[in-house]
Amino acid sequence: MRVLFITQTQDMSGANRSLLQLILELRSSHGVEPLVVMPRYCVPSAHTMSSECSANGIPFLLHRMAHFKRQGPLSWGMRVSFVLKHTYSILFLLWRLRHQKFDLVHSNTSVTDLGAFVSRWKGVPHLWHLREFGKEDFGLVPCLGTGYEKWIYGKCERFVAISEAIRKAFLRVIDGSRITVVYNGILPQPESLDACHDSHITRIAMVGRIEPGKNQMEALQAIALLKERDAGVPLHLNFIGRIKDEDYHARMQQFIREHHLESCVSFMGVRNDVPRLLSQTDIGLMLSTSEAFGRVTVEFMMQNIAVIATDAGANAEIIRHGDSGLLYTLGHPEQLAECLNLLISNHELLLQTARNGKRHAMENFTSRTNSEKIFAIYNTLTAGK
Repeated sequence: MRVLFITQTQDMSGANRSLLQLILELRSSHGVEPLVVMPRYCVPSAHTMSSECSANGIPFLLHRMAHFKRQGPLSWGMRVSFVLKHTYSILFLLWRLRHQKFDLVHSNTSVTDLGAFVSRWKGVPHLWHLREFGKEDFGLVPCLGTGYEKWIYGKCERFVAISEAIRKAFLRVIDGSRITVVYNGILPQPESLDACHDSHITRIAMVGRIEPGKNQMEALQAIALLKERDAGVPLHLNFIGRIKDEDYHARMQQFIREHHLESCVSFMGVRNDVPRLLSQTDIGLMLSTSEAFGRVTVEFMMQNIAVIATDAGANAEIIRHGDSGLLYTLGHPEQLAECLNLLISNHELLLQTARNGKRHAMENFTSRTNSEKIFAIYNTLTAGK
């Protein structure tokens, strides 16, 4: 089976990490022959989707894209510019693919509609992966309005949502009978990288871009509350990820200074040894204000780390509160502080929560489970073609 994959960015964010692992699983287990179309532009990093495809022998095509959802509002002039660029992007891609044959087109994001046009032109089914809320998490709105959004989604045979929360969010523009929920799949790390929880200091980690949507400030507020109660509470918080919002980072640094948290908070930046760092972690925090799935949450759980998350987005679908992790109400750092204190003060509870979380993640969120479900949808769509 030959599949054309279309993704909207070169950044190795959760969406592309999930896509890359899916392609590798489909190729090795089901003989899928991939071709990936991605933007020509890329983030200033050696770790990009094109570099990952090159390293894994996955053929790809760089193409100039005009996404049909942008951070709004858009003026009439911007809309006219979008239509011109978008039309050129569609026609040029169709010309570049004129000699290519595919059995199916798989779009990796809700913001790029090139797959809809390619699938119609080639006369093959289109699977559209819904991996983000759009407006709630990235402030994205359709450039040509909701009418165009409904029309272009209407050209797709099947949608896959990475969580029930995402499925519900798209019911306003897509018939729910065409949306199947398939949770992202994570490749487990070797058991030698499991957290062992053997330090006298409780080590806490947050992984992700430093920006308001990831809500790192709430973690600092909770740590400050714990320190106010007991200045000697043994803990250390590591932020792992690039700084995307400099102003937000500056506010975090100011808060750290004002509350004298310098000795118990570190910014690790972008790292290529995150699994090793997580093997030395006791508690993982997922505090995003609108989390579509929570790939990092599952990665925490698979490495035997106890997870605390907000009740926003898909977190409650992944975590069973009081069993495989703890949930608290978004915007209430005092509740987060209570959850942290509960695990810090009760080491046996921390160990049990971590064990339960790992078992739950391994039973439900592996990359093999994900690829098997996606390939079953492929077979349904291509049957009789």
